[in-house]
Amino acid sequence: MSKAIIIRLILILFPFAVMSQETKVQLTEKLTIIFPEKPLMRDMQGINIQHYVRLADSSANFIVSTTNLEKSSGMTADVLETAQQQGEFWEQAQNGFVAQLGSDATVLSSEVKEISGKQVLHFVASATRNGKKVEITVYMLFDGVYTINIIHQKRSDDASVELKNKYFASLQIESK
Repeated sequence: MSKAIIIRLILILFPFAVMSQETKVQLTEKLTIIFPEKPLMRDMQGINIQHYVRLADSSANFIVSTTNLEKSSGMTADVLETAQQQGEFWEQAQNGFVAQLGSDATVLSSEVKEISGKQVLHFVASATRNGKKVEITVYMLFDGVYTINIIHQKRSDDASVELKNKYFASLQIESK
């Protein structure tokens, strides 16, 4: 009788243990990040791969979108590297991203910083989703022919700042 209870408890609790485990994801050959839970993945024919987690309490979403610009628009790594050296490049990249958020989206802060020798655009924007204001924090970077958008959507005031900071701090960039 007690074995049956133990087995039932294991079957009930096991899915929760699996769901709440941090998961390291290889984004490109050089980039990895750790999600707070195992992310779902959507692969759009190798052109765009999205990894995402929506927390059970709906307080935040964690998303990474990796796009192969060579497959999607014929851009080479050399062209992208040269473009990044131009002053308006990061502003144009940010404006393109923010435009997708809607006409009411505004940029709250923005800076280009260096992480492990790689330029990263870090910005925070505000937009309305389903009638509610959300805060969107983004790291945007390029690796060869890939553009990588690392995104945190704060969907409520209950969203953990610690979890968000841990997510962005987990970005690993190898220099090869």
